[in-house]
Amino acid sequence: MAEDAPHRKFTSTMEAFEHACAEHDTLIVPEQPLLAMVLESVGDAGALAEGDGCAQLTLKAASEDGGFVVISRTTFAPKQTLHPGDLVCWVPLQHDADLGARAGDERFGWVGLVFASFEPQWAGDEWVVREFFE
Repeated sequence: MAEDAPHRKFTSTMEAFEHACAEHDTLIVPEQPLLAMVLESVGDAGALAEGDGCAQLTLKAASEDGGFVVISRTTFAPKQTLHPGDLVCWVPLQHDADLGARAGDERFGWVGLVFASFEPQWAGDEWVVREFFE
């Protein structure tokens, strides 16, 4: 991670996302969290509530080239609805090479889960958690 001020509040989630792409470690490593932004949802109000209440989301994960798209879901039902533009903690777990090849970007093949949502704020050495999904 790049050196950051002990506390930084960004003016928008897009500014925070662009900062993560340019200044933070964006190497894809299994079980290593990455900042991601909700792009769109499959359903109303930012997420598709599945039978277990988890949300299915289309995300743009932070990377040096400005981000890459993945489909993911939350670990548990969010208490606060997730909307396009919200920042989340996405954790890649394993790679599906066939899925990545079909999509034209091998990074799309990463399968992972969303564990939390973030505020567009950096404090100390981490993003400020809005909600941890538990």
